[in-house]
Amino acid sequence: MRKALIFITVSIVLLLSACTRGQYRIHGRVTSGDLEGIQVFLVPLGHEDAEHVDSVRIHNYEFSFTGNTQWMCDIRLDKRHRDKGQNLLVVTEPGDIYVTIGPDSVGGGTPQNDSLQVWKDLTIRQNRLSAELRRAGQAAQADSAFAAYRARTQAMAAALGAGSTLGAFLLGLYPLPNE
Repeated sequence: MRKALIFITVSIVLLLSACTRGQYRIHGRVTSGDLEGIQVFLVPLGHEDAEHVDSVRIHNYEFSFTGNTQWMCDIRLDKRHRDKGQNLLVVTEPGDIYVTIGPDSVGGGTPQNDSLQVWKDLTIRQNRLSAELRRAGQAAQADSAFAAYRARTQAMAAALGAGSTLGAFLLGLYPLPNE
């Protein structure tokens, strides 16, 4: 009897671990206290229909999503509250993904999401630099800075590989020459 109980317990543990393998878990926080009860949406890019969009309500500054499908997604607040939190791109890859939605939303915790945050920070710096150079009348320097940013994005995409969700997304934005 004892062996049967041990066998059943081990079987249940193995079954539960197999069920969570390949699953993403998004652990989210918001920085604004007046978002309690507001809906937050997980929107797969290119699949913005009701069948694919997931939503939950914020409770105690937190929200979470789980699933098994790997997508490039946008986390966003409902339309009436979007001014309180910047949308955030995430890759729903297996593992624990940690995000904070606020004026400067951030994410990470898994390899592609860590890389995505690096690319987001790079993009923000590029956009600021480009705006400064153009305001200063230095269009050629702005174009040169953008070319360097584009090359760095392409190198990042190539390193990730077109088979990765983030790599394919970045190559879609900035295809490699001769593609």
